[in-house]
Amino acid sequence: MSKPCRDGPTAAAETGYPGSGKIVIESIASHKPQDIEVTLRYLAKDPLYDHIKPLQVTPNFATTAHLSNVQLTSGPPEILHDVLDHFHFSLDTHGFRYVHAPTDFSAWTSQSDLTSSYLSELDHVLRENVDGCDEILFYDLRTRHALPSGSRTSEGLSSNPFARQVHTDNTPSSALEKIQQLTDMKAEFLLRSRCRLINLWRPIKHPVFDCGLAVASGASLRAGDVRECDRRRADTGAYWDTMGVVQYRPGFEWYYLSNHSPDDMILFKNFDSDESLDAKICLHTAFDLPPESISANAPQRESIEVRALVFTFPPPSLGRLQPSAPLLPLIKPALKLDSGYEPDQLTSSLHSLAVRTDIDECTEVKDAELLLRKRRIRDLEQMVRDLAREGHDLRAQSAVQQGRIRDLEALVDRPVVSP
Repeated sequence: MSKPCRDGPTAAAETGYPGSGKIVIESIASHKPQDIEVTLRYLAKDPLYDHIKPLQVTPNFATTAHLSNVQLTSGPPEILHDVLDHFHFSLDTHGFRYVHAPTDFSAWTSQSDLTSSYLSELDHVLRENVDGCDEILFYDLRTRHALPSGSRTSEGLSSNPFARQVHTDNTPSSALEKIQQLTDMKAEFLLRSRCRLINLWRPIKHPVFDCGLAVASGASLRAGDVRECDRRRADTGAYWDTMGVVQYRPGFEWYYLSNHSPDDMILFKNFDSDESLDAKICLHTAFDLPPESISANAPQRESIEVRALVFTFPPPSLGRLQPSAPLLPLIKPALKLDSGYEPDQLTSSLHSLAVRTDIDECTEVKDAELLLRKRRIRDLEQMVRDLAREGHDLRAQSAVQQGRIRDLEALVDRPVVSP
């Protein structure tokens, strides 16, 4: 079970380099915060973007970079503040928070195990640390490593390179598109209240020694900081979605966790429909730790990132609850919802923890059969309504024609009067 980092993030008791035969670190619970100076990569300040929208392709591997017009440049040195002694961060105020969430899960290359077991743990993490989790939809799952090009397991799970670029995964327009695509007919109901897109990120196998994840406080953002960037498929050039790219300016407040342990997870937002908040999104980027802090035999970072749509249901007066149909086998029974709905308003006794996975954003794994069935049902219902209207019209036309026939028959049967 997870808990907020009130007592500070901690590492596993002992961790060793693979095959090194020695202990690397006994504990990071007592080490001092280490603010560091690094350079981050931003969208270049090119006049091109005053006339042409930034464009990236997906998957964004080394072999596809030439298809993009996004030019990156290193900003001036910036300070990353170590969160080790700062545990006041919140999703609503800053756009991110750290939680201590140890896991015994280790099958990081098995997509089936990840979706059946690990996502259940993340469901608990979200419900313990995020208010208003009435429904959670996991729709994207990926691991990352240091290689410049992607790889794929035998089950189809992708492992992508680090995203060394200040960005947000979505823009408001693409977040709304995603909600409509993934929830189909329920989108209208869900969009009546609060919708959030939250990423859950942690290193796996060992702490981070070489390439960390930095997050910027959403409260330090200004209007116009984030530019919308189209993403298109590398193989076909078809439109995929939009992401947010950022040009450097002074004033961003950057944070990271030193010696980030697999037991410690960061939650950060890529979208929040609540316009009243200080932080609706969280800029983030992979960054290289100072070379002098990296041991020669330190293992390269591996990490896992899961994206979730988190919905808060509208008050009962705004709409009737319509739980989503499961997209993959449901993981557990429903938790009691404290949102004013009576049990007989639920159309299913199972909790609506639905799972979609995305292999590399180019080959999203969707439950097409379910969507097709729902759309087929909708089409058939419309066909029934159309046939009913046609039947009514035909009956009306038949009545008119029968009336005319009777009139003609009456004329035929009328006696002929001789002049």
